[in-house]
Amino acid sequence: MEQAIMDQFPGIGRAWTDAVGHMGADYAGFADRENRVPVDGGTVFPACSISKFVTALCVMRLCDQGALDLDAPANRSLRQWKVRAADGRESGATVRSFLCHTAGCADDGAGFRGLRQGDPAVSLMDILEGRTAYNSRPVRIEKPEGTEFEYSDAGYCVLQLLVQEKTGKAFEDAARELLFDPLRLDGVFFASPGNMARFESRMATGYDENGLPLPGRFPPVPDLAASGLWSTPKALLAVAMEFLAAYRGESAILSEKATREMAKPNGRFPWAGLGVFLRGQDILVSQGWGENGQCMLKMDCRTGAASVDMTNRDPGVDQAASGVEQLTDSVFASGSVEA
Repeated sequence: MEQAIMDQFPGIGRAWTDAVGHMGADYAGFADRENRVPVDGGTVFPACSISKFVTALCVMRLCDQGALDLDAPANRSLRQWKVRAADGRESGATVRSFLCHTAGCADDGAGFRGLRQGDPAVSLMDILEGRTAYNSRPVRIEKPEGTEFEYSDAGYCVLQLLVQEKTGKAFEDAARELLFDPLRLDGVFFASPGNMARFESRMATGYDENGLPLPGRFPPVPDLAASGLWSTPKALLAVAMEFLAAYRGESAILSEKATREMAKPNGRFPWAGLGVFLRGQDILVSQGWGENGQCMLKMDCRTGAASVDMTNRDPGVDQAASGVEQLTDSVFASGSVEA
């Protein structure tokens, strides 16, 4: 890794597989700088919005099982709460539109920031109804479906409820049973209080834009489907590799149809797939950026190359400016990676 990039972050974890099948991982810096805990293969980092890619995989698994219809209104599968338009009537926004951020709902611009240890609990229903400062804007369909792209954590909260209601399980348990257990993965989880207590010793301390540790080390988030995933780079790479295998029709867990649907350009917004973004022909990207870390996942559906880079600080600038994208791209630029 280049020293200038390493200097941006207390800790960095990387994992990759290149176009010829070589795999590797490397680690630098500290999971907790004050206690001199080094980053290693067991360190779990905040995946931030890469959570949406994993959530989309869970939704697509339910579609494969016949439990969900991608192009049916989300309300058809919701019982506890209904998606409504601005006039109060039930919305016909589809599952697909929530996955690709074209359902017509928008976030509270000041919300969706991590809580602090000891803050009052915020429930998923609090978020959907806009009852707290975490999201003070009720989730409503405010624009005609499919007419605008509006990146929305709130929309993924709808998907979180959808997965819970279709499986009858807490979202973090449903994700484990739908994806993590079939892949026999350790070190990847959605950060419910129970999972945070279980993995706390492995979780990377988060650092703010000024390089100071966050109070309580890591901020809890109630919107698990949108931003609550934590993972080691290797575990997240394993998820990406299973996606690529499914894309080739070689997975027993995910269908080729589902993964190709995720990678299909959205007509009016050709950069937007389902839970992923398209970067030209065959390249898929998922990025995460929060107050406790920045990360990036990139996959080449043609060659099978994939790269995951994870950190534990908000650098205050996007992945291109911070160097995270440069790290991720190195495996695609040369066909291999050098530590």
